[in-house]
Amino acid sequence: MKPTARAATPYPKIPKTYAALMARHLIRPIHDQIDADNAAEIIDLLAGHRLNPEQSDYLELLSDLYEKWESAQFPIAQAKGADLLRLVLAERNEGAGSLAKLLGIDPSLAYRILRGERQLTAVQIRHVAAAYGLNPVALLP
Repeated sequence: MKPTARAATPYPKIPKTYAALMARHLIRPIHDQIDADNAAEIIDLLAGHRLNPEQSDYLELLSDLYEKWESAQFPIAQAKGADLLRLVLAERNEGAGSLAKLLGIDPSLAYRILRGERQLTAVQIRHVAAAYGLNPVALLP
């Protein structure tokens, strides 16, 4: 049975040694949301405090594992340009037709943009970024 979220521990009671930290939360690959939630709880507990070297090493490893899991779960954070635009549109169940309507362009041009055959203009980047809540820089090729 997977553990559920634990009650918050005051910082002075956080284990000081690597072994004691491992006894509280074993560092291992994150496989699902429960593992991620448990790791995030420990990361939140340690982050922002003055840590000893063992606590720092533990936090660094656990953070790396969490970041690896999160990147695999949320590839949109890694995407750029046309790849990002395709992911955003797919997440919204939209396609080239929606992009064409948003930008006031021919659907065939929207398809070419999504395939990476054409680039968005600066004005189009601003419209897309505003419409979908994206950082305009992420839409650059």
